[in-house]
Amino acid sequence: MYMSTISHDVPIGSGWRRSDGRVGLRNHVIAFSTVALTDRITSLAAARVKGVLPICPAFQRGLRGADAALQANMIKAVIAHPNVGAALIVTHDRAAAETLEADCLELGKPIIVLSLIAQAGMQSAQDAMVAHLQALKAEIAESPKTALHFSDLTVALECGGSDATSALAANPAIGRFVDRLIAAGGTAIVSETAEFLGGEAVIRAQSQSEAIAQDILGYLCIEEQMMRSDGTNYRGVNPTAENIEAGLSTLTEKTMGAFCKIGSNRFAGALPFGERPPVAGLHFMHTPFFSPTSLTGMVLGGAQISLFAMGVYNPSGMPLAPTVKICGNPKTLSNWPDGIDLDVSEIITGGSDYDDAANTILKLIGEIAGGKDTRAEEWREGQIIIPISQLPL
Repeated sequence: MYMSTISHDVPIGSGWRRSDGRVGLRNHVIAFSTVALTDRITSLAAARVKGVLPICPAFQRGLRGADAALQANMIKAVIAHPNVGAALIVTHDRAAAETLEADCLELGKPIIVLSLIAQAGMQSAQDAMVAHLQALKAEIAESPKTALHFSDLTVALECGGSDATSALAANPAIGRFVDRLIAAGGTAIVSETAEFLGGEAVIRAQSQSEAIAQDILGYLCIEEQMMRSDGTNYRGVNPTAENIEAGLSTLTEKTMGAFCKIGSNRFAGALPFGERPPVAGLHFMHTPFFSPTSLTGMVLGGAQISLFAMGVYNPSGMPLAPTVKICGNPKTLSNWPDGIDLDVSEIITGGSDYDDAANTILKLIGEIAGGKDTRAEEWREGQIIIPISQLPL
């Protein structure tokens, strides 16, 4: 039987403690292209150094206002992420390189910033990147690990390809784990604002205060106004074909299943896209409902790992943080055995229960912290996508 409470002091694995106090489950050396102009050469250089993680998200130039500020903040969040041990940052122009060098001074990790335009030829530039990446790998090769506790964890909660088994098995299994996580001082983030439409009463009941509930409901209002702009009432339909094929009839029906991911916890705050939770506990984050984008927001908000419930298979992930894919649909498990980390289908047949699943999730996180790759990591699934509200000038 799973313990109803877990001590803050009991380690659940090990990781790398950063200068800001956060603990990484990974110690990635990243090759990070900060603008689409440098994506190709950065990916080519990363491919030449085994174990380097390329981050090439096709970021744009010419953004203005809130879009420009968000992209700039997310660039900093990538570099500062606790799963990043060292970084080669590639910019196009010298001015951007100088700005990022100044921003990175206090991060306390090995960082090299390289301006492509300051190089002399494509091959020379690529060779310089490779040399920098090799030096960064050598520098952090013997980085010591520290104990990882529940209170060190920030976990992203995601669901996709939802069907009836999502609500009966995968989502509530995650919810049972989240109950333990929050009780032991950890943090969880749930997102996809559209998937909360129809669940306003649950939000009010499961918020720590009326003010927090109103903050979340305000985001729902913004989302619904946007979704109604094409003349469709999305509460009465389901926006994705795979959900319809899987048997869900309305967005509200999907919403109530998705709520199972948060367990019995009360929201401690409402966050804009990509913002770090200021306190431990369960947090709502305002994101689009496209899973690569919502995962991007939660991971760049500090989540070191994602728990992804699915009915129909979904190939999403986020490269910076391991994604644990959890499924209770026997057909999906049969068709996609090499894409899913945890089978919880026996919850439906009575051969297992939510406590068993929560135990297994905890065990998996410990194994992942110890170096085990998730299926998404094996397949190098995932993207970094941030929302923009207008085309760049």
